[in-house]
Amino acid sequence: MTRRFSPERIGWLLAVVVAILLPLFVGEYLTSILLLIAIWSIVAISLNLIYGYTGQLSLGHSAFLGIGAYALGLIALKLHLGFWPSFFAATAISGLFGFLIGIPALKLRGPYFVLVTLGFAAIVGVIILAWVDFTGGANGLAGMPRPNPIPLPWGGQVRFDSLLNMYYFVLFFLVLIAILCDRLVHSLIGRTFIAISHDENLAESLGINTMAKKLLSFTVSAMFAGVAGALYASYNVVISPDVAHFARGMDVLACLIVGGAGTAAGPIIGTFVLTAIPEGLQIVPYLKTLINGIILLLFIIFLPAGITGGFKALALRWGDSRKSSGGRDAAP
Repeated sequence: MTRRFSPERIGWLLAVVVAILLPLFVGEYLTSILLLIAIWSIVAISLNLIYGYTGQLSLGHSAFLGIGAYALGLIALKLHLGFWPSFFAATAISGLFGFLIGIPALKLRGPYFVLVTLGFAAIVGVIILAWVDFTGGANGLAGMPRPNPIPLPWGGQVRFDSLLNMYYFVLFFLVLIAILCDRLVHSLIGRTFIAISHDENLAESLGINTMAKKLLSFTVSAMFAGVAGALYASYNVVISPDVAHFARGMDVLACLIVGGAGTAAGPIIGTFVLTAIPEGLQIVPYLKTLINGIILLLFIIFLPAGITGGFKALALRWGDSRKSSGGRDAAP
């Protein structure tokens, strides 16, 4: 089978078709859950780029999520700009913060880099909460703009004042960012990311400018998280400091562990599992955190490569068993 019609691509195509059709058969509540899964999947994809593929564990992605959300709101409300100027500015600002923080942070390795990113997320959360005149403090910001209506060539327009249209809008960006990340990872630059994750010292000895490549990965990752933050603000209309809380970064990391870091499908699968299971157990909503913790613990112990990694290992074992059985059958 050619690469164009490989099973992986067919699987992705079917997943997109299901994601498009599913909201047409479920109620508004489940559609809102799917929309949030799409937003958090974008955040998980952004973390997967720097952690899963480049090997740098960042716990500060909640900060970039919050920066994207608040940048969209502040630019739209304070400067009275429309959605698209605010959206692109929020994305650029998130990337700029990622670049500026990455310069000193990425010179550190191991737990020191992790602590710096965690500290950055904590600082951003404190600033948002304390700068009441600018960010609204604990009250947050209200009145986030929705995307401008898109005119249709045959007349009429697509408006984004309905939940279904906002879902498709967010889904578009999820698919777009997933494709961009996949193309980046499979490019020459992406292969240097993977080389750094395997052995940074060896990559340096081969002439790779590891600092520049890590900084590029971190900046792009921050931009993707900023996109998710801007989409969250536009959908939710109201944002609060909770969106930038460092605990959100822990949640995203848990999604990667469950789904499988360093894989294309892992961020989406992990986000779906850790969102769908607690939502399906609404009879005990106060146990949602405990349930997520138990799920994460079980995966760390029994399936450390995540769901995607587990399926790959199972497929390899099945293929090896078929080859060995075929060899025995062919023996005289």
